[in-house]
Amino acid sequence: MKRRLFAILGSLMLAFAFVALAPVAFAHAAATGSITGVVANGTHQNARLAGRKVILQRTDGNATQDIATTVTDGNGGFHFGNLPIDANAMYAAYTTFQGGQFSSQTVKLDSDTPAALQLTVYDTTNDDSNLRVSVATLLVRQPRPVNGLIGIGEIVTIENTGATAFVGTLTGDASKPMRLLRFATPPNASDLSLGIGFDGSQVVTTDKGFGSTATVPPGTTDFAFSIDIPYTGTTADLSFKPVYSATRVMVLVPLDMFVDGRDFAAQGVIESLGSRYQVFSVGNVTADKQESLRLTGLPQAGEKSYLDARALAIFAIILALLALAAMLLYLRRGNIAAALGLIPATTPTGDGAVALLSNEPDKLDVGEQQRLLNELLALERAHASGKLTEAEFKQHDRAIRQQLRTLLASERPNVAATTRTNSIAETEQVASAEDKPGEQIESAAREEAAPEQSSGGRR
Repeated sequence: MKRRLFAILGSLMLAFAFVALAPVAFAHAAATGSITGVVANGTHQNARLAGRKVILQRTDGNATQDIATTVTDGNGGFHFGNLPIDANAMYAAYTTFQGGQFSSQTVKLDSDTPAALQLTVYDTTNDDSNLRVSVATLLVRQPRPVNGLIGIGEIVTIENTGATAFVGTLTGDASKPMRLLRFATPPNASDLSLGIGFDGSQVVTTDKGFGSTATVPPGTTDFAFSIDIPYTGTTADLSFKPVYSATRVMVLVPLDMFVDGRDFAAQGVIESLGSRYQVFSVGNVTADKQESLRLTGLPQAGEKSYLDARALAIFAIILALLALAAMLLYLRRGNIAAALGLIPATTPTGDGAVALLSNEPDKLDVGEQQRLLNELLALERAHASGKLTEAEFKQHDRAIRQQLRTLLASERPNVAATTRTNSIAETEQVASAEDKPGEQIESAAREEAAPEQSSGGRR
């Protein structure tokens, strides 16, 4: 059965750390360490157990494997040597006792000093009367409208208040054919995937939930699993019905979902591993009592969602590629290239050719011509009123006329035939104005201003 790792447990962060620090681990691979420990029976004042088979597990990131086996000595002691010292590796030992599987705490080897493990086992029972739920946390994932499903990750902390360990079994008596550790799931739940707490156990599923042969020693033990629940329309009912009494049930819902709390009270917003969730909770839930809340405003079930982040990213990439292709096409044809100044602008030639260049440069040239003509007219009036000497007048007059000639000479040659004719006429007019500076300049200024006055300022 496939296994899912829950983000809330931080397993992905461990995997990243393993990859990121792999070169460091390799550099110290030559160093070795050892682990020593004892197996004791916690039901009988930690009496040492001799001759017990002990298995050592190593966990690197997400990968866990059994790497060594030994047997306890007469004092219940065990030893594992020649173990690589790796900053990313975690070690734990486990053993079986009276049908239950018991594990030690995990340790990390960071020096040549032997690490010590305490592997405690307990007498076992199939009686679940000492079991209760300390806290159950349900993590709601984003809906999948294509198939009308919502993923729910669940972490259940079960407390065993007795002195013996509960061990689920597939055999029982007439009243309970199977005495299993039981978990209830909402109606029509599917795709059950098991996480922590279920290692080495067998699972039996029913329409109301599932049972496991997992071991629950005295104290608290975490169990994690995930399911999918169906929804129709745009709403989903999420229910929790504990098999054992629960001190508290919490539901974490993404911020973009609307929630009708019903039996649950809103507790604000929390942040976990970079994501924020609405928190709803209910306390002191008795066994087999169902508590529920409703999720509303969901994407229509059965309809494909086109606005998810992945689809938007793909759409943006396609648009960018199309824009690039269009740019390359027009650059090849020359239109955009000319507009951007990447290649020289060209226009058709020959008789009857029509100007293809923008009118904006022409407007600038005409404005400059008008300014120079106005300066000549003002200069002529200042000379006539005696404000300028003859020498000053000729000096300024010559400079302005030279600017005017330069401007006319720099006009583009690829304009319409009518435009060329008008330019020639203007040039002759200016040249004539050099011989008759007063009358012709004033006449030219009036001609330049007349079209603007008659057409509302357009030229």
